Amino acid sequence: MGAHAAYIHIPFCVRKCAYCDFLSFPSCVAKLPEYVEALCREIELAPEFWGAGETAACCGGVDAAQASPPARDVLTSVYFGGGTPSLLSTSQLEKILGSIRKVFTLSEDCEITLEANPGTIDEEKLRGFREAGVNRLSLGIQSLDDSVLTTLGRIHDEETARRAILDAKKAGFRNISCDMMLGIPGQSRAAVESTLSFFLEQEIPHVSLYSLILEEGTPMYARYDGDIEKFVSQEEDRALYHYVVETLKENGFDHYEISNMGRPGFESRHNLMYWRAENYYAFGCGAHYYMGCERGRHAETLDEYLTALAAAEPQKAAIYTPEEKLTTEDQKKEFMMLAFRTGKGVEGQAFEARFGMMVESAFGEELEKEIREGLVEKTAEGYRLTEKGFDLANQVFSDYV
Repeated sequence: MGAHAAYIHIPFCVRKCAYCDFLSFPSCVAKLPEYVEALCREIELAPEFWGAGETAACCGGVDAAQASPPARDVLTSVYFGGGTPSLLSTSQLEKILGSIRKVFTLSEDCEITLEANPGTIDEEKLRGFREAGVNRLSLGIQSLDDSVLTTLGRIHDEETARRAILDAKKAGFRNISCDMMLGIPGQSRAAVESTLSFFLEQEIPHVSLYSLILEEGTPMYARYDGDIEKFVSQEEDRALYHYVVETLKENGFDHYEISNMGRPGFESRHNLMYWRAENYYAFGCGAHYYMGCERGRHAETLDEYLTALAAAEPQKAAIYTPEEKLTTEDQKKEFMMLAFRTGKGVEGQAFEARFGMMVESAFGEELEKEIREGLVEKTAEGYRLTEKGFDLANQVFSDYV
C-alpha cells in the first residue's frame, strides 16, 4: 500500500450548523448502523483497492497486475472526522477500529483522534471511547458564549461545552484539542477572553483557531449577504486572532501552523501529515484521499456509497473518483504551499530528499520576491513566513498555484 495515516469520515450530525458546508447528513442518523457495516467492508478491501501496484501505476511505475502483494502498512495516525463522529456508539467505534487492525498495523504510539460535538457526549460515553482506543479528542467548542453559539447554530450551549471539557478530563483524556472560532458577528472581545481563559484554566494543550468564512449555500451566507466584512472588519478579526495567538504563546504554546497552536508534544500528528504533503488513506462517504500522485474523493451520497459496498464484489470505480493526478511540478508547488502554513516553514533538506534538487533551484525567484516583500524569511533550515506573512499568507500561496 503506501501511507501511514487514515482518515475516517462519519457524515452524520444532529443538525447542520449555520456556517457548515462539509458533507454531512442531519436527517439520516438511522442509517448509521448500515453505514458502519459498509465502512468496515471498505476498510477491509484496502489491500485490494490500494495495493503496491495501484500506487506505483498512479505515478507511472510498474503495472498493477505485475506488482508484488502489498506490505502491511504501519499507521501512526487514525482520524475520525465528520459530521459528528461522537454519534457513534462505543461498540460501533470498536468495530471500525477492529477492521483497521485487520488490515493495518498500528504503531505503539498511534494517535487515534475523534472529533466530538459537546452536545452528543457525556463522561460515560467518553470513557467508552477511550477504552476502545481513542487517545486524542477534538472538541468542537467554538465559543463559551451562548449568543455566539446561537449565531453559529450549534446544538450545545456554554454550560454543555464547559461540562464536555470537564467530562473529557474525568474520562482520562489528556490530549484534548478545542476548536475556537473568531470573526463572528456580535462576538465581543470579552467573550473571546472568557473562552480562552477557561481553556488555559483547564490546561487544554491544543487549540485550533478558525475565522468565520461564509460558504455559499449555507444559512449564514444568506444571512450576511455573502460578505462578512460588512459585519466584522478584517481589522477586528485580525486583532482577536493576534490576541489569542500572543496569549497562548505567553502560556507555552507553539504557533506550529497558521490555524493551530499546541504545547510541545501535543501538535496534531494527523494534520502535520497533511501539511507535509504525505499520502493518506481515506474511508467513508465523501472522504477525500491522496495516494501516490492521485487525489480523489469517495461517492458523495449515502445511497451511492451504501449500494457500492453492498455489492457481492464491490468495485473500486464505484466508490472512488480520481480528481487529479499531480505532476512532479504540481507536487513541488503543493509541498511549498503546505509547508509555508507551518511554523517551521519549508525545510530545505526535506525538499531535496523528496525531489532531488535544492529548493532554491526550483523556486529561487519566488523566494527572493517574498523575502523582498517581507512575507518570508531565511532560516537555518530553509524558509518560513514572517509575522506579516502569516497575516498575508494567501499572497505567498498564490506564488505556488
